Amino acid sequence: MFKMGGYEQMEDKKFCKYCGEKIDIDTIVCPKCGRQLKLVSKPEQEPETEEKMYELKVEEEINVQKTEKTKFYLEKWFMWLMLVFIAPVGIFLMWKYHGGMKKSVKVILSVVFGLFFILVLVSNLNNDDAGVDDIDNVGDGQTKITDVVDVKQVEVADFSKMSETEATEWCKNNGLKLTVKQNYSDKTDKGGVIKQSIKAGEKVNEGSSITITYSLGKEPSREYKNALIKAKGYAEVMNMSKQAIYDQLVSSYGEGFEKDAAQYAIDNLDYDWNKNALIKAKSYRDMMNMSKSAIYDQLISSYGEKFTKEEAQYAIDHLDD
Repeated sequence: MFKMGGYEQMEDKKFCKYCGEKIDIDTIVCPKCGRQLKLVSKPEQEPETEEKMYELKVEEEINVQKTEKTKFYLEKWFMWLMLVFIAPVGIFLMWKYHGGMKKSVKVILSVVFGLFFILVLVSNLNNDDAGVDDIDNVGDGQTKITDVVDVKQVEVADFSKMSETEATEWCKNNGLKLTVKQNYSDKTDKGGVIKQSIKAGEKVNEGSSITITYSLGKEPSREYKNALIKAKGYAEVMNMSKQAIYDQLVSSYGEGFEKDAAQYAIDNLDYDWNKNALIKAKSYRDMMNMSKSAIYDQLISSYGEKFTKEEAQYAIDHLDD
């Protein structure tokens, strides 16, 4: 055992001079009392030279480039591409992201590609001006380009005095595109013109579009509309005649509509009744093997299909078509 510094030492152990705790000889801070037993001096750092600082800067730039290598606009090939085609962008990229290039090289490249870009830009502007002069400076006896297209104008007619068929024919003959709309109106009778998109007497270019709105008459009640919907269903799905549909609409065993509602539906049901008569006739022929005479009688019978004689005859005449 011997004394050394502020503690007593025995072989590879020593005792803290403050609390007497037995600790390892290399211990700097006593684990029991927390007092520092040795002073540790920091190694002196050598002052950074200019060469060392330059190396650190280059190393930092390399690390940044490695970190951002996935960004294509940081690549040199992209910088050169921009210098050739869009010089201002290329010059910006060169000065911003390529610090490894010498400053003198950057200056030369900036001047060369900048001048090249300006020359190309001025050349394109001169070509555009020359093209305009070629159009304006037309010789005597020649027609200017702006006057080549001779658009014919049409004076719009008063369609309030025309039917839809007449208006369609007029527009076709005068080169106008017609759009027909239909709306209910309390003031305009059914089939009359409520309005036209271009007033009568106005002049428009040939090929212009015009819209004419025709009246459906006064708007019907919900009852009338429902009767019309039902009537369309019987005509389209069951191929019934006009009279048969009317009877079905007013029947107490059928739809039970009032007679005025049923009549409204029939009057406003625009349908090909000859077609329905023919479909019924073919059904009797194919499913019941009936003769033409028997089919005709069934079509016009008041206890049968209730088609008119003209509709029934049409069906018989076209039965074998």
